[in-house]
Amino acid sequence: MLLKFRNPVGTLGLGLFALLVFGVESNCQSTSSTPPSLESLKAIEYAKQSDEGQNEVVSYSELLALINSCRAYSKGLSVLPEFHEPILTRGETGIAVFRKVSPSVVLVMMAKFKDDKVSDMGLGTGVILDASGYVLTNWHVVAGYESGVIFLKPTFGTEPPKNSAFGMRLIALNKQADLALLKIERPPTGLVPVKLGDISSVQVAEDIHIIGHPHGQLWSYSTGVVSQIRDNYDWKYEDGSEHLAKVLQMQTAINPGNSGGPVLDNNASMLGLVAMSEEGQNLNYAVAIDVIRGFVNRSMTASPSRGSEANIHSPKGKQYFGGAAGGLSITKTVYPEFVAYTVRDAKGLLIELIAETADGAVLTGIKPNAFGGFAEWLYKLPNGKTFAVKSEGTAPELITAGAAN
Repeated sequence: MLLKFRNPVGTLGLGLFALLVFGVESNCQSTSSTPPSLESLKAIEYAKQSDEGQNEVVSYSELLALINSCRAYSKGLSVLPEFHEPILTRGETGIAVFRKVSPSVVLVMMAKFKDDKVSDMGLGTGVILDASGYVLTNWHVVAGYESGVIFLKPTFGTEPPKNSAFGMRLIALNKQADLALLKIERPPTGLVPVKLGDISSVQVAEDIHIIGHPHGQLWSYSTGVVSQIRDNYDWKYEDGSEHLAKVLQMQTAINPGNSGGPVLDNNASMLGLVAMSEEGQNLNYAVAIDVIRGFVNRSMTASPSRGSEANIHSPKGKQYFGGAAGGLSITKTVYPEFVAYTVRDAKGLLIELIAETADGAVLTGIKPNAFGGFAEWLYKLPNGKTFAVKSEGTAPELITAGAAN
């Protein structure tokens, strides 16, 4: 089950800290011109640009993805509880399984938007499948949401800088089996993948271990037993979606927020992925490992999708041209959700990009990189809270509370 937060409130209360940026700066970056402020850009007189004008270096969908990821991250921080390593009392086996596998378990934070604000949030669990950043979760964790970020398990606590979130994209979905494959845009080194088990080894009445985020209690542990293996089991969620797959029926504690968490045997191998429970009946279910293997193998060998970007309608912005002191040229592009200003020097080389949303938030890209984007982005909310985004390409890769150096 997905844990959802409706119109989350609360202040972030986060201190600023530095973000190290590893983006490769483009040789074409201009260093001779001082970038103008947003206020000065808005005060310039602009003329309508012809259709033959320059295309924007960062597209509408790419800018919207950056903005939405920052919105999801900022709201996500406000609902994250303080994390403490759980006290395990179920014996040495449970302790060993948790310590081995919990670094492979991630927090998936999803968001919907309405009128430039986060209108709905969802929290689910995911499992790292390999060191290149593939993450498995449920279809219902990501379905219907427009943007999301992934948090890795901190060593201890959840205060910055350990709360940095990673940008991700959707690779594949299987609605029928309630599975989704995600990919961290630029995964850090040292990711620990979970070991996949074998369905033939699953025994009724064997002990199992589950790690997830029930009711927002991050990286929590629970245990139980396999009650039965059921082929072609069908179930339905509150939204009316219908599903069918081989599942493990379990007797264990499952709560909202556990969705997408691993079901593990005593050897710390994954036997299934938590999907749902039947309230009041102590009946819980997980998608079986052989279904997972088939989905993952097909998804990794298929052409990867560009994620939610493909579903975003990309309107053609209205472009205007203006100039500023020092020979600077500015292209102003007006979109429904935001206005973007691209600044170039007298030689036509990029300096910065500033986008202002309808609610007054400002996204600023600096240090043009060799991939057509910017190595550093700063996202500033109207209340002054600032978030830094690392991006070696154009997609959001690492989001952190505070300002970049």
